Amino acid sequence: MRIQPIGTHIRPNTSTERRFGMDEEGHSYVVATCVSNMNCRRLQLVVVVLIILAAVPPVAAQESNLTTITVEVIDEEREPIQGVTVIAEWGADSVSADTASNGMVLVDVPRGEQIEITINHPDYVRNFPYVIDNADQQRVELDVSERSSLSVGVDTNSGPIADARVTLTMDDRTVASGNTSQEGIFSVETLEAGEYTLTAEKRTYYTINRTIEVDGETNINLNLNTGGVTTEFIIVDPHFSPPESVSGATVSISGIGDVQTLGDGRAVARIPINTEVPVTVTKPKYEDIKRTLMINESGQTRTYELTRRPQLNITTASDRIIAGESVSVEVTNAYEEPAPDVIITRNAESVGQTNENGELTVSIPNAESYSLIASQDSIESEPVSVRGVNVVGSTPEPTSTTTPTPSAPSLIPDIMNAGALPIIGVIATISVIIALIVAGIFTFRR
Repeated sequence: MRIQPIGTHIRPNTSTERRFGMDEEGHSYVVATCVSNMNCRRLQLVVVVLIILAAVPPVAAQESNLTTITVEVIDEEREPIQGVTVIAEWGADSVSADTASNGMVLVDVPRGEQIEITINHPDYVRNFPYVIDNADQQRVELDVSERSSLSVGVDTNSGPIADARVTLTMDDRTVASGNTSQEGIFSVETLEAGEYTLTAEKRTYYTINRTIEVDGETNINLNLNTGGVTTEFIIVDPHFSPPESVSGATVSISGIGDVQTLGDGRAVARIPINTEVPVTVTKPKYEDIKRTLMINESGQTRTYELTRRPQLNITTASDRIIAGESVSVEVTNAYEEPAPDVIITRNAESVGQTNENGELTVSIPNAESYSLIASQDSIESEPVSVRGVNVVGSTPEPTSTTTPTPSAPSLIPDIMNAGALPIIGVIATISVIIALIVAGIFTFRR
């Protein structure tokens, strides 16, 4: 053990000399020696007692896990400040002491702990604690500033703005933040004097960032203005390569309204600045898109991908098939493309899967109605019906009969018709009689 002598003191009228010192661990000791042999025996007894007492661990040894930090508090002019309460905190424990006339104070804290040092004084403040990551015997210079305060008023041309967010920073560290009151006021009662960045913001208003100087009681007023920006939406279908534009899609902007995409898949809307708006994009047969859009103070373009809902469509070559024959089935997806590896069921019974062209031949065994359904994963088509029919025999095709065109009746009887002969005789007789009469008339006139 190395001994560091501090001083020597000889007591008057005694035969002993006492030397005072300190060992390497900071423990004080006393060494007594004989000046005359007169009291050597008594001195030896005293030494024995001291040795016994030395065997008892002193309080300082029990507190060997503590270390002393020397804190010096100075102002902006680097002048020491007396009467400042210095508070050292670690975990749930703390210790405090006041600075002396030289602005210094000694604080005992646990060795190796992280210590936060703050101050308390009616005229001086610090914005942030002084942090010691690993406490050990060391010296800390704690600079403080005169106490100041700040009051910020936020308004627009029509009056004060409530619930505007105000943030005060120094050296990129946030000193204070909060919302304005109903009267548009935000206040900080205790601040260091100095230069700060002041930010005020609210939905639909332009954000203000301003550098200010705080010294004593400082009052600042900020005037915010509203505005909007043009936002362009581009809707595409990623199923294709490259993605294709989706026309006729509806872009719904909460609190603003709806806009429709044109042939190039684009739609434009004007949205208030510094807002967070829900956006929904819809189109029949397509999956809906829901997004939350952050609108800043400059125009922007948003591209959203809209895909068709998964779908299977099944078609057959005919809806009536001779029983025992087969019908060709074709399956397509939502994009009307052939759908391979799709399971086909006939009356809930699986009969096979489509090939790479989305086709399958399905037998219709009996003269009855069958329901065909296409399914893949959790997607199922609408059913189609095919009916099987029986054929008993062939039916001759009817022959066409030509209908004669009617002609004008003939006054000449058909002599080939035997029933017409008596009529001919009567006519001949009458003709003869008429001829005789005519001849008699001519003879009489002569």
